[in-house]
Amino acid sequence: MPFPIVGIGASAGGLEALSEFLAGLPATSGMAFLLVQHLDPHHESVLTQILATRTALPVQEATDGLAVEPDHIYIIPPNAIMTLVQGHLALGARNGLPVPPMPVDRLFYSLAEEQGANAVGVILSGTGSDGALGIQAIKGSGGITYAQDQGSARFSGMPKAAVDLGVVDRVLSPREIARELARLGGHPYLKVDSTASAGEPPPTDEETLKRIFRRLRNVCGVDFTHYKRGTVQRRLARRLALHGLDTLPEYLALLESDAEETQALFQDLLVQVTDFFRDPELFEALSQTVFPRLFERRPSQASLRIWVPGCASGEEVYSIAICLLEFLGERLTQTPIQIFGTDLSEAAIEKARTGLYLENIARHVSAERLRRFFVKVGGHYQITRTIRDLCVFARHDVARDPPFSRLDLVSCRNLLIYLEPALQKRVIPLFHYALNPGGFLVLGPSETIGPFSELFSSVDKRLKIYSKAILPGQKNHLALLDEYPAMPDRARPKLLTLSSEPVEAERLQREADRLAMARYVPPGVLCDSEMNVLQFRGETGPYLANPTGPPTFKLQKLARPGLLIDLSSAVEQVRKEGAPVRREGVHVEGPDGTCAVNIEVLPIRIAGAENPWFLIFLKRKPPWYGAGAQPLSGSFGVRCGAEWARGNARKITRRKAKRIARSGGLRRTSKRPAITFGPCWMHTRRRWKN
Repeated sequence: MPFPIVGIGASAGGLEALSEFLAGLPATSGMAFLLVQHLDPHHESVLTQILATRTALPVQEATDGLAVEPDHIYIIPPNAIMTLVQGHLALGARNGLPVPPMPVDRLFYSLAEEQGANAVGVILSGTGSDGALGIQAIKGSGGITYAQDQGSARFSGMPKAAVDLGVVDRVLSPREIARELARLGGHPYLKVDSTASAGEPPPTDEETLKRIFRRLRNVCGVDFTHYKRGTVQRRLARRLALHGLDTLPEYLALLESDAEETQALFQDLLVQVTDFFRDPELFEALSQTVFPRLFERRPSQASLRIWVPGCASGEEVYSIAICLLEFLGERLTQTPIQIFGTDLSEAAIEKARTGLYLENIARHVSAERLRRFFVKVGGHYQITRTIRDLCVFARHDVARDPPFSRLDLVSCRNLLIYLEPALQKRVIPLFHYALNPGGFLVLGPSETIGPFSELFSSVDKRLKIYSKAILPGQKNHLALLDEYPAMPDRARPKLLTLSSEPVEAERLQREADRLAMARYVPPGVLCDSEMNVLQFRGETGPYLANPTGPPTFKLQKLARPGLLIDLSSAVEQVRKEGAPVRREGVHVEGPDGTCAVNIEVLPIRIAGAENPWFLIFLKRKPPWYGAGAQPLSGSFGVRCGAEWARGNARKITRRKAKRIARSGGLRRTSKRPAITFGPCWMHTRRRWKN
């Protein structure tokens, strides 16, 4: 529509809040107002007549097919669902719906889809959580959102549910919200005539944008330089409208003086819009096509590894986990499963770990799945412990951090659309590298693999499902990353020698040396509380390596494939418990192949310091040999070692040794020393050698 439309939701205590809100509206604002109040479905409503006395604007009860006009107020009738369809009101009956109707959510979802940045969501007094997910959709589409403050709301359940989701821009009294809307109606961000475009970004200059990106990188640790410029500019325009500013230099001055506003812009740029089982056809294809192919001729104890980058608050991760459990059925106990969900937002990751979601998700999750895979907790549903234990969530920047490895499925939906081509060309080869042969990549409906068609074969063009292609000679496409601009890293962490408190730094190093000597000084690193490496101790090359691009001191980026998950979990355990933690037999992909590594993390605390430091030891796990045994060289040792690598840890008998000798690989001597291969050993009566 060529004008903004404001959706308003209220329940218990709503009449008082609505009266105050309407009394604060000007006679002309250029906006239309659609009002959903929870009403008794079995009685006629006089709400329209009451509210008509509170404002000079025309107030009328909505009818099906009614065209929406600016400076008019439309009230939902009893026992109805009201949505916006192509500029007209659409009414449906509430009775007979298989789930709670959530009429505010339904209106807000339609506004987000129809209006985009030209939608405004307002939640006033009421109980429950209706409207919270819908207002999240409005904000995700570029609209602006408000909620009533607890001090003025008779019942704060509905506004609080939206605020707790982190999707409300302003929390104000109803009269203050009305004043804000009157001001907002005159801002160029909103489309108030047929010649303007809603969400149109203000004129920009590259130097100001670079300074904004630098501010975000310094405060939030993420570089948005290669994110889609149009998306970034629209999000900037939205922040300008909220603050009543007209130019980017004005907004830059605000950013440089207000770290909270920088964090708010960071969250806006992440565009976290997600639902359970979004695009149901895709999840059906996972169950019918992808999972069966992954389990064809798969050893029963082979682990299944899945990665969901850009997972937001975890709905996609848990949706995949539920589909996988439904597919496996009784085979679940025989299959080790790891599902990794990563995102740039720490707040989103924390929410994903709890697995706690508003009861409004019943609109997207069937009653059967709610019964099997969720537990009702007050006004929320929580994912069962069985599923949560399969899922690991971590903060991760897919553009800069090392990828996960040995994966069977990567589901990266609706992330690439926010990245410019240069960044997409860095990310897609990483997915190819991370996947096992025959692994699958799933993209969003508007995304493609671009110029990398040789890396992936199409499985379903419409649903954007691809399988990893096996390349001739195993060409390493990570080398392609050198052709594209390196992503700037965050500022180099302060070294011990540059500490503003040299005495504390000296004490810290002495304490680290004391602990290291007590542990025979295996290779390791000394890190601060944010996992920046302050000091390398010994030869750490087999375990740590700088990724492509500028040097980094971030331990998570330096860790070689296979090390990151166990290392991060060990550090978090030490952080919580304050005691040393050890992990043994972690398989790490080093320069000479995969090896087993023992990790030990020790906390260091200095009196008067608020945060701990961590001393981390990394040591290759030695193979086990019998007494007096010596490694065996030659073809016999190679063949025996290969058998061990395939998992056949059985003794090579004298009869088998003779059979190998007869094949021409060995000859016999009269001496009888012990022989060994790999991590096991044995004795024979005769020695066999080349």
